[in-house]
Amino acid sequence: MSTTTQIKTQNKEVYVNNMFTDIANKYDLLNNLMTFGLHKIWKKNVIKLAISENNTLNNVIDLCCGTGDLALITSKLLPNAKIVCVDNCQTMLDIANNKFKNLNNITTLKSNIDEINWNPLSIDLITIGFGLRNLSNRENCITMAYRILKQNGVFACIDLGHPSNKLWKSIYYIFFFKIVPLLGEIFAKNKEAYSYLSSSLLSWYTQEELSTLLLKHGFKKAYYKNIMGGAIAIHIAIK
Repeated sequence: MSTTTQIKTQNKEVYVNNMFTDIANKYDLLNNLMTFGLHKIWKKNVIKLAISENNTLNNVIDLCCGTGDLALITSKLLPNAKIVCVDNCQTMLDIANNKFKNLNNITTLKSNIDEINWNPLSIDLITIGFGLRNLSNRENCITMAYRILKQNGVFACIDLGHPSNKLWKSIYYIFFFKIVPLLGEIFAKNKEAYSYLSSSLLSWYTQEELSTLLLKHGFKKAYYKNIMGGAIAIHIAIK
């Protein structure tokens, strides 16, 4: 059964949760391999861009936090911020909590995004790293983010992108559809999970589409910054 067929025959939320539970212990290793160790630099740039838009970011939520890398970077750049990391995969949160054990400004919450019920106008910064693409209802997430952000609050997203250069896009697709599943098979013993990663790109917004969607949902400003020729993209939106 193909990855696409399996997702169709069960709830996507359940499928993705089970997938991340299975690969959690190798997740950081594969991230380093797939990005040649560059993902932490990219994530640092996400937070720096957010700070450039608003330098009073005291209350932060990291959605789809995974193993916590983005929250750790946020904590270093915003040492006075209170950060809540949200994910629905307990195995990933266990790894994140181990990373956070010596920090007192980061807490974790096991929850689906649809279940989040923070007060309106209560959050300064919402981050989401390589997670929006995996959600069953991405627009619900954006709506929720807009509702709970304070005025001038920042929504910061880093995820896969779509290169515009045809040659680079061809190379990128070869890497994603051939090399990435192979890495998953070798190092995580789970080719299917990393085949899903590749297939998820096909239904993912272009950079322009996501910027337009953010504006549609009420943000007064939205823009993106391409990384590696558009293979990765950072989106910033201001309420």
